[in-house]
Amino acid sequence: MNSINAHWTGAFRVITDTEGWQHFRRLDPALLMSPATDGLENRATMGAGIRASWTASSGTLVLEAEGTADSSPFDVLVDGKLAHRVTAAGRVSYELALGPLKPGTSVQLWLPQFGTVRIREASLNGGGVQPVTESGKRWLTYGSSLTHCQQADGPSETWPALVANRYGWQLTSLGFAGECQLDPAAESTLQQLPADFISLCLGINSYNAAVFSERSYASQVLGFLANIRKAHPHAPIAVITPMVSLPREELPNAVGMTLRDYRDATAAVVRVLRERGDHGFHCVDGAAVFTPGEAAELMPDTLHPDNTGYRLMAARLGPQLAAVADAH
Repeated sequence: MNSINAHWTGAFRVITDTEGWQHFRRLDPALLMSPATDGLENRATMGAGIRASWTASSGTLVLEAEGTADSSPFDVLVDGKLAHRVTAAGRVSYELALGPLKPGTSVQLWLPQFGTVRIREASLNGGGVQPVTESGKRWLTYGSSLTHCQQADGPSETWPALVANRYGWQLTSLGFAGECQLDPAAESTLQQLPADFISLCLGINSYNAAVFSERSYASQVLGFLANIRKAHPHAPIAVITPMVSLPREELPNAVGMTLRDYRDATAAVVRVLRERGDHGFHCVDGAAVFTPGEAAELMPDTLHPDNTGYRLMAARLGPQLAAVADAH
């Protein structure tokens, strides 16, 4: 019987402390500075998109972990289907029997997408257990809470996870709830990570926090995209404009911009880049993901989709992103 420890995918860095606990980081810390980026750093400790994969013919998943009170659950997938969903809040210890398995069955452990966890042990014990090195296109996706997906029932049901599983892509999720502000730390991380294609969902946090004005927003987006392009000269890049949020569409924020203004400015940057000859940039209209009626039904707080909403996001964004990923 083999016992294989988790090999984590989707993290920028995994840190093991002197007591043997593993901690996860989704951003390069070199450009973080307290207290200005404390919120972003907190989100970067959360495990959205981070998972371990094995194949096995039988097995028991052993998991010892500790999570903050706001943690989403762990998800265990067997052959791509949810087999176990268990709490991560507090100090937890599990031995999850996976039942009879066909030889070569895929087993995945997904870390909670929200809340901070540390891992003492994550291993699969059983027959024919082997670690898996993922193949498929390497996909970097950056965005706000709408990419972080706190409201999803579990980490395998965020829209990036659903899309990645559907198309067999290697996901790195850089969704940071409330903290998608075109930060240098995010830009640097996107530059350093390998990518076959990239998606960036921009604008909603800038509207909510009134971080950039009409003078500064488009210029900041332009520089952010141009610097990512320098690091990834051949990767197709999809820029997703803000999704519909009915109360915000025509309501000016503290710098006088509506959500529609941020959407139009984001699309304008992509148009300018294409006019200047970079046809590797593609604009995806976030306002077309939900109809106004669907937004009213599937966004209970007028901003964040519920679990059904994230599934619909995956169904509608997936084919558009697949077309970008296959673009030459």
